[in-house]
Amino acid sequence: MKLEKFDPRTIFYTTVIYIATLSFIKKSCQILILLPIIFYHISLFSINLDKLKKLLKYSFGLLLSLIIINYFLMGRSFEYIFISVFRLMTIIILATSLVSTLEIREIGFVIEKTLSPLKFFRVPIESIGVITALSFKFVPMLQEEAERIILAQKARGIDYELMELKEKIKNIITLFFPVVISGIHNAINLAISMEVRGYGNGIVRTRLKNYNFLKKDYLYLSFSAFIFTIFLLLYHIV
Repeated sequence: MKLEKFDPRTIFYTTVIYIATLSFIKKSCQILILLPIIFYHISLFSINLDKLKKLLKYSFGLLLSLIIINYFLMGRSFEYIFISVFRLMTIIILATSLVSTLEIREIGFVIEKTLSPLKFFRVPIESIGVITALSFKFVPMLQEEAERIILAQKARGIDYELMELKEKIKNIITLFFPVVISGIHNAINLAISMEVRGYGNGIVRTRLKNYNFLKKDYLYLSFSAFIFTIFLLLYHIV
């Protein structure tokens, strides 16, 4: 099945359910049960492999520190470390795939529908949905800006790979200010564009596409909830 055959809420909720399910894994054999389900769920996404490779590359230090701390400092078993590494990598892959696959309007739609009960308390749900959806998409923009600055520095003779660690950290810190300033400029331009298009004027907006739960959405949500329940029971039994 492809992503467009499911409601965006189904993809979002089931992803959250599987991420929560990962926290209840206690034995490595339980990974064999969950792994095919995770693979099927990931197949629903149109994953950008280049971005995923970069993220896993940047996460290597975090995974290595996780192994060192758990084994040398806390004396954890190999099984515990293996489960922790699997849990972290799966969360990274699921979260990255979700954010890179769903469009901004779909993320905003999911958040609005999830928080819709707060309308009774006059909470601006639509504004929260738009702001949250944009924040998910804004992080890759900052990452791309940082990569452009690094490439410009390399063109001017600055090579991070030839630097010592102390000098490399110092130069990376200097990237913070231009990236933040560029992000602020982009945010201002985006805010002006949204204001011109009528956001925030109190008028109820129409949607380009309406989403509705179908039978397959209820079935997949029920299946995901069933898997979550099974692992929750195993967590307390085993």
